[in-house]
Amino acid sequence: MQLSPALLLMLCVAIAGCSKPIRDDPDEPSPVIEPIDRTANVPERPVRIGFDGPRFDACAAFGMVTNIGSAQDARLTVRNAPAGTAEEVDALPVGAGVAMCQRVGGWVGIVYAPDGTDSAGCGTGSPVATVRDYDGPCRSGWVRDDYLKLIAG
Repeated sequence: MQLSPALLLMLCVAIAGCSKPIRDDPDEPSPVIEPIDRTANVPERPVRIGFDGPRFDACAAFGMVTNIGSAQDARLTVRNAPAGTAEEVDALPVGAGVAMCQRVGGWVGIVYAPDGTDSAGCGTGSPVATVRDYDGPCRSGWVRDDYLKLIAG
């Protein structure tokens, strides 16, 4: 049986693809590939407001903390970035009201009043001129969207 030149070329390419690369210097050590550290903190990511433009509220929705368990002292962890390994910055009780400002994957950037006070003074119910980082006067952070119930928006 004789192989066609095209089939012979494809066979050579397939075999070459399976071979180990040749290094210029055999004394050079092989590169070390470090495993990904899934426990490392991720960089802080500020919550941004104003995505709906200057004619609408700075945050499009309002929600309430829910579904965090049956214990009376159960609290929802607030993080400084949208990741489970991000630094914990606060914790909110069931029923706490939050402005829902930004979504990243399964995370929501929220703004909330400290100590359960009225969040009307947080500035999220009024328009802002451009999209920007939220800079107070209330607190902000990131929570999993599974633990928020949409109330308005």
